[in-house]
Amino acid sequence: MFKKIQTFILLSFCLMLLFSCKQEKEYQYIFEVNEEDIYQSNIDKNKQKTPEQYISILYTNLFATTLPQQDLSELAEVRISIGDKQLADELILNDFVNSGTSNTPTNQEMRADVEQFIEDTYIRFFLRKPTAYEVLELKQEIEADALMTPELIYQAFALSNEYKFY
Repeated sequence: MFKKIQTFILLSFCLMLLFSCKQEKEYQYIFEVNEEDIYQSNIDKNKQKTPEQYISILYTNLFATTLPQQDLSELAEVRISIGDKQLADELILNDFVNSGTSNTPTNQEMRADVEQFIEDTYIRFFLRKPTAYEVLELKQEIEADALMTPELIYQAFALSNEYKFY
C-alpha cells in the first residue's frame, strides 16, 4: 500500500512538472507611430474653458510660468463677483499685459519677422498653425498700422472666442 502511494505521488509530481513548466515564447513587439496633426483646427474646439482654466492658461501663455494657486483663487473670485464676464476678462488681461513682466516680444522683434510672429502667436494662443489667409490678413494689419503692438495683438487673441474654447 505504501508503495502505491509513493508511486502515485511520484507520478503526480512528474505530471505536474511536465504540464506546468512550459517554455515561454519569445514575443517581438513592434511599435508604430501614427502621424497625427498636433494642432487642431478651430472647428474641433467645442468645450468652453472654466474661469480658472482661462485665467491659468492666460497667465501661462503670457508669463511662461504657472500662476500660484492663491492668486488663481483670488482672480477667479474677482471674476465671479463682476457681472460682465467679458469686462472681467479684459481687466485681468490688461493687468497681466501691463505688468511689465509678461513674456511679450518687443515691437521691433515682431516687425523683424512678421510671419514668424504670427505663427508663434497662433501656436501660443490657439495651439494651431494659422491658415494662409489668417497670416495674410494679420500681416497686412500689422504692416498698415504703425501703432499695432504685440500687446494689442495678444489682447485680441486672448479675448477671442476661439481662445475661450478648447
